[in-house]
Formats: sequence, structure tokens, C-alpha cells
Amino acid sequence: MMNKSSITKKIIILFISLVFSISAIKVRYGGEISLRLNEPDSFSFSPSNYSNMIFYSLIYENLFFLKGEGTISSNLFSSYKYEKSHKTLVLKLKKNLSFSNGDPILSSDVQESIQAFLALNLESAKKARNIVKSVYTREYQVLLELHYDFPGIVSLLTAPELVLLPGTGFRYSGLFYPSEKVQDKHIILKPNKHYPGGSSYLDSLKVVFYDFYYPDVFLGGPSQDVKNYNEFKGGVYQNIYILFPKKQVGQNTRIALFSLLRLFFEETGMDELNAFTSNDESPISLNIKQFPDYKIRKILKYSKIKLYIPNSLNNIEVSLKEFLQKKRIPLETIYLGDNQLYNFLNNDNKVEHLVLGKVFNKRMPIEAKVKKIIKELTFSRFNEKYLNLINELEEVEFLKNEEMLINHLSGIIEQIIKDGFLLPIAQERYSIYVNRNLQGIELDYYGRPLFQGVRLNEIEK
Repeated sequence: MMNKSSITKKIIILFISLVFSISAIKVRYGGEISLRLNEPDSFSFSPSNYSNMIFYSLIYENLFFLKGEGTISSNLFSSYKYEKSHKTLVLKLKKNLSFSNGDPILSSDVQESIQAFLALNLESAKKARNIVKSVYTREYQVLLELHYDFPGIVSLLTAPELVLLPGTGFRYSGLFYPSEKVQDKHIILKPNKHYPGGSSYLDSLKVVFYDFYYPDVFLGGPSQDVKNYNEFKGGVYQNIYILFPKKQVGQNTRIALFSLLRLFFEETGMDELNAFTSNDESPISLNIKQFPDYKIRKILKYSKIKLYIPNSLNNIEVSLKEFLQKKRIPLETIYLGDNQLYNFLNNDNKVEHLVLGKVFNKRMPIEAKVKKIIKELTFSRFNEKYLNLINELEEVEFLKNEEMLINHLSGIIEQIIKDGFLLPIAQERYSIYVNRNLQGIELDYYGRPLFQGVRLNEIEK
């Protein structure tokens, strides 16, 4: 049994240890942290890859957030309520909200943002578009009238692509706003003092685009052993596809382009992709024939092919150019902004060869990923046949028969390969690495880091 002096001594030691630990690391308000991403094409909202999803989430506010554990929250609305009797979702906007420049946030801004989202060529937008009949406003209210009873409508509005857009002018709705940009170097973001969720604890956030040092937060492949960094696994990956949107391209040309691009993306360190979604979950493994170098060169050397690539993949521009020169293949590569690219696809028949990246989350069921691929990547080929396949897939999902579901998914994948308009090339998996001197970072359901509560730990010497 301890005597009184022993107990007193232990209490004193414990108290001294506690005081020392509190003084050794304390929360610092202010300061700048750095985040390494790919350089965005512009400040206009275009979340077409994982890096862009993160960047634009810093300067544009989502209408709703879905946390990793499934809870939904909003910084914009004081309340949101689904009225079953009227098949209407009522969003009540908080009063006295402002954009970064002080302009008031109006219910009409929210209405226009929802309408812009519903018009997107995305599976999440198309699903919501089939449910939402109209969007209208009252003072401080936005109302979504539905075609039919659907109490889960708010869950569809958590899509990362649904943000509060600024309309016109130099104004932003997110936690930060851009204050300085140096091409190929960095963007300085400053805290938005009008941010509806409360201003950042930081003085600034520096988004850098070069690789020669470790910033505070960066994207990397999973399970890297990086000293003094914590790894956050968001289950996010990006697939690269070669598409032939407008008409049937000859088989030799398709396989030559596929073989060439697979070699290139392997050189960049990406994983070979032998499935439409991911190798470990696909019901069938695709064994697509590849040509050797000499045959690739023979087919493509005089083909005068124009390869269209979205600016969201402009980080490959230099390395792809060097690769094509090394292979002595004179392909013309054309980089377009995402909106410009989709205008080309919808209004022009010249886009015959296209490289696209699509972001997926491991949490998403494989059937949802296949539907996303069909709805977002088939373009003018999304005809009655594919609509029937989607409808049949949804019927099989409803039956909750795993064997029937896998068989149907296999049939869809085989049909896409047979039609020959889309071939999977490579996959890049991501983790987020965070300096251990940062406190308060978390990931949302979609694998994006949330910076609202981020602070620096200051280590005393």
C-alpha cells in the first residue's frame, strides 16, 4: 500500500508532465500552410479530377456536406425540411450571408446554382434532374418541387459538384478566395472573412504546383512511409480512358492508340487498368490486345490523328510530348477547357479520339460506378440500347440478387467493349499526406480534405 508521500510525489510528477506537454505543443492561430495540387485551368468551377475537386472546394461552398460517417450538414441553411404532402424540399437560407467581396448571398444565387448543377453531364446531376420538377424561391427560401415522393432528396444534393456559384464578378463562396497567382508556381488563397461557416484560423493557404519539396498537405500513392506525415486514406482513385465519341474508329487504330497510351501512363507510375472500374472489384478482367512498338509506329506514323485531352489532365502535357517524340509518333495533342471540350463533343463531329480521367470513390458500389461510366462517357452513343441496359440494371439492383447483378454487369461491360468506343488504360490511387504539425483536418465522404478547422501546432523549443 502506498504511503502519503509516495502518492503526493506521483501527483506532482503527473502535474509537471501535464504542464510540460501543454507548453510543448500549443495551437497557433494564423500562419500559412502549403498544399500541393495540379495547377487548375482557371478559377471557374470545374471539378473534373481529384486535384481539382480539392482546389475548388477551397473557394466554392458546397450547399451540403456529407461527412465520412454519413451525417449531412450545411453552412448556408438555417433549416431544410422535406414536405411529403407537397413533394417539396424547403431550404431556408441563413440571413446576412455574403460572398467574399461582401455582396449578399440571395436565394436566387442558390436557385441558379442548383439549376446549373442539374444541367451538368454527370450521373449525380442526371439522377437529381429526373427527380426535381422545378426550383423556385421565396424570400430567404429555395424550394425544390419533385416529380414524385423522394424523402432522400437532400442526400443527392451533397454531390461535390453542387456548389454556390458566384454569378458574375470577382467573388467566391468558399472558405478562401484567390489573392495571387504565379503561373506554374503557386496560388495564394486568403481567408474569406464572410465565409458562412466562420473564417479560417489561418492567415493564408499556398497552393503549389511543383514537386521538389514536401508541403504541409499533398497527394500521393497509398502506404508511402513519409516521415512526420499522417496518411489519410480517402479511398479515391482516378481512371484514365481512351474514348472514340463520334463514330467507329478502325480496330487497328483503336488498339494502337490504346497500346501507346498504356505504355505512356505506365511510365508515369500509374497502375495498369484491366477493368472499367478497378481490377479488384470487377466481375470480369479485360484482356485487351496490345501492339508492339514497331506496329504502333507503323499504324500511327501517318495517321494525322488529333488527340483531344481536357485541361484537367494538363499535368501530363510536357511528359506526353517528350514520350511521343521519343517514340517518333507525330500525334497532335489538343488541350481544351472542360466546358469547351463538352461543347465540341455536343456540337462538332471532329472529336474522334479523346483521353479522359474519371474520379471514383471506393465506397461507391460497382453498379453505381458502371452507371456513371455509361451516363458520362457514352456521349452521342447513349442511345436506346444503353438506356434499356441501365433500366434493366436498376431492376436487378431492386431484386438484391448478387449473382444476377454480377451477371448483368458483366453483360454491360462486354457490350461496351464489343461496341468499341471506350477502353480503360490506367488507374492512379490517392492518399492525402498531412504534416503532423497540422491539427483539425478531416475527410468528407467523397475523400476531400476539409480545411475549416485546420490550425498549426507550434512546437516550443
